[in-house]
Amino acid sequence: MAQDSRAYYLDWIRIIVILLLVPFHSAVTFTVHGDGFIKYPQNVPLMDDFLWFLSIWIMPVLFLISGMSAYFALERRTPAQFARERRSKLLRPLMAGFLLVCPPLSYLRALFMGSFHGSLIQFYPHFFNGTYPRGNLNWGHLWFLAYLFVFTLILLPLFVRMRREPLRTRLAEASAVLEKGLWIYLIAAPLMITESVLRPIFPGLQNLVWDWANFTFYLALVFYGFIFAINGRILDNVQRIRAIFLGMGIVLFAGAIASRRMGVASPLARVFPAYNVLMVFSWVFAVLGYAKELLNIRSRAYSFLNEASFPFYIFHFLPITMVAYFIARANGNVWLKYILLVVVAYPSTFGLYGIVKRIPYLRGAFGIKGKAGTRVPERG
Repeated sequence: MAQDSRAYYLDWIRIIVILLLVPFHSAVTFTVHGDGFIKYPQNVPLMDDFLWFLSIWIMPVLFLISGMSAYFALERRTPAQFARERRSKLLRPLMAGFLLVCPPLSYLRALFMGSFHGSLIQFYPHFFNGTYPRGNLNWGHLWFLAYLFVFTLILLPLFVRMRREPLRTRLAEASAVLEKGLWIYLIAAPLMITESVLRPIFPGLQNLVWDWANFTFYLALVFYGFIFAINGRILDNVQRIRAIFLGMGIVLFAGAIASRRMGVASPLARVFPAYNVLMVFSWVFAVLGYAKELLNIRSRAYSFLNEASFPFYIFHFLPITMVAYFIARANGNVWLKYILLVVVAYPSTFGLYGIVKRIPYLRGAFGIKGKAGTRVPERG
């Protein structure tokens, strides 16, 4: 991978994943899984399966890409510059979103549950009472920014050393086995162990301080992404055998669905955390391989979406939750309600982005640049 060429397919993966958050978080409304603010009274099994399918790979692939982005960013910045940039690109929007986006979401949840009656202004002090799910305080979908910022601080000293010679050459040589066919699954082995040990204890509430299964898994993905950027031939291998990864992902997901239907009687029940790691990597590799093959292009749509994707990520849950508040308990077909959520959320979120972009103070708080530059999560 030439240093002077931009890997547009990585940006396209990020854009597509962020756009998929609308159907993803809309589906959360109608399932028993996921941390949604408004919940439909009944679970919709098919939508639950759709939600699970997306959850398998969308966040893992974002963290993997984050590691690659860190490598390219450090080509153009000193470690101190990189740390300051991560603070402005991750921590500042996290704080702005926490103070301005999350309170309205918790407010609508409190109204829906009947635990609060009053205006949003009256609710704001109550936002800091207790932590989700029992209380109101939460960072919602913005947990990704918090985790990524912490991972940056933890891994930065190691990344700086890994980029220096002769360590960089040695790492490229040591990772050469990952360039050959399915040997790339070797990187899943450590995580199969950690998931088997940690996942039953820490099932997955993203609170950063008591979430060691997710913390370990996503931290490792950022590290792996950095290795992939050091040795670009690993991604060439992923591209070559992308169809195999896709086939394995389909077969493993079908087995997972069957296991879920069987419950504790399933033969996969006891080994499912390790099984899930293989499924995650199969889909992540399939996405990377097909994106590298088909999406390494730049277009007018790319230029707009690459800039808009980060604020879209921050704002998209607002219109979803607002519409869900009014329709979740209303009579009507659940799939029509779901389609309505998705159809309304896309233009509403882009519209909100257009408004915020024109307000200098808010634009700066949410890390949105003006006409020049792009803003996407963790991109250098």
